[in-house]
Amino acid sequence: MKKVVLVGASLRVREFVKVLQRDFTDRYQIVGVMDVDPGKMQGFCESLNLQIGCFTDFDVMCDALQPDMALVTTVDKYHAEYVIRALDRKIGVICEKPLCISAEQCRAIRAAQKRNPEVFAVTSHNLRYYPPFLKMHELISSGVIGKVLTVQFVEMLDRYHGTSYFRRWNSEKANTGGLQFHKSSHHFDVLNWLLNSRAAEVTAAGGLISYGAKASPFHGERCSSCTHECPYRVRYKEKMDSLTYQLFYKYGTPGRYTPDLCIFRPEIDIEDFFTAVIRYENGVLCNYNLTAQANYEGMTMMIDGEKGRIEFESRIYRDLKSETDDVQDTNTMSRNRLTLCRYGAGEPEEVPVNQTEGGHGGADTLIVQDLFSDAPSRTLATMEDGIQAVLVAAGVNRSMADGRTVRVQDLLAE
Repeated sequence: MKKVVLVGASLRVREFVKVLQRDFTDRYQIVGVMDVDPGKMQGFCESLNLQIGCFTDFDVMCDALQPDMALVTTVDKYHAEYVIRALDRKIGVICEKPLCISAEQCRAIRAAQKRNPEVFAVTSHNLRYYPPFLKMHELISSGVIGKVLTVQFVEMLDRYHGTSYFRRWNSEKANTGGLQFHKSSHHFDVLNWLLNSRAAEVTAAGGLISYGAKASPFHGERCSSCTHECPYRVRYKEKMDSLTYQLFYKYGTPGRYTPDLCIFRPEIDIEDFFTAVIRYENGVLCNYNLTAQANYEGMTMMIDGEKGRIEFESRIYRDLKSETDDVQDTNTMSRNRLTLCRYGAGEPEEVPVNQTEGGHGGADTLIVQDLFSDAPSRTLATMEDGIQAVLVAAGVNRSMADGRTVRVQDLLAE
């Protein structure tokens, strides 16, 4: 029986916990959790019916429990620290995306892996397991569209989803590096995987236009105590699912982890939109765009090859009913469509995609099954894959700051 510890009592790690409790109790035992907030740990354990040790110090936890594996899902800027500390203790590690938030941290992780080559270490890039992307990878690998030439990738976060990143610690670059790390590293990893290549160069531009102090003449501290009638106001304390309540209010210490910080406060310094042109080492050219204030949620990816095109479209339309309704109280309509157009063959054909239950369109279930299987598949993202995704994000930041094209792989040599 392998012993597992959790680094960070987060909402994200609950998917791992649920699958481990359901499918892997014969091989893995969750024995401890570490977080800086003891109250949040208490609520986390209660919400998932976990009877485990709670610690506020990583080394104390590891000395006491002698774990075989650590799941790192804490604040992004600390990922590298705990990945390295786990590796140097010979503890297997699974790190939530992003692996880290700078090229400097990438170098430190690489060095730790070189010191401990025998230790299992992977990055949790679950978007590879999203069923439409699994099918796209299959189609590209089959050669049905021939050599890939160009990619267009558009990620649209609506004002329900997009504002969530500006209500929490995610909204400060010191914690995350920006959405190019926290959100888009998923996409950069999928692109590297689908194209079987690494980014060579990136040119980017972006900014903060819909959130932060410049976007509104008024700002408060947090929605739960605000009296201003703002269209983005979230009545978290009135209507909230039990897990969120227990994690952030019932036990947790009020502060920056509570997800109702004002989206117009002056501390916000991440971009809410950016666009990047990425040139890959195999010659593919990609135009990538992210916006966090769209009128509907969705994703579009178009991959053109010498023999045809693969196109994926995902849309989510939310009915928020009125400006004063709770953000949790929504009706949604969604659609996904994957098509294959063979050059000269007329109308595109719709490609069926296997459906899987679970978070992120079934991706969470599939990745956890793979992470804890006896023989993980080649779909699993390695630490090097995680590093390559982070390097694209770091290149985006450097390009926006300097106004120039950045050679992505050179960032590791600085």
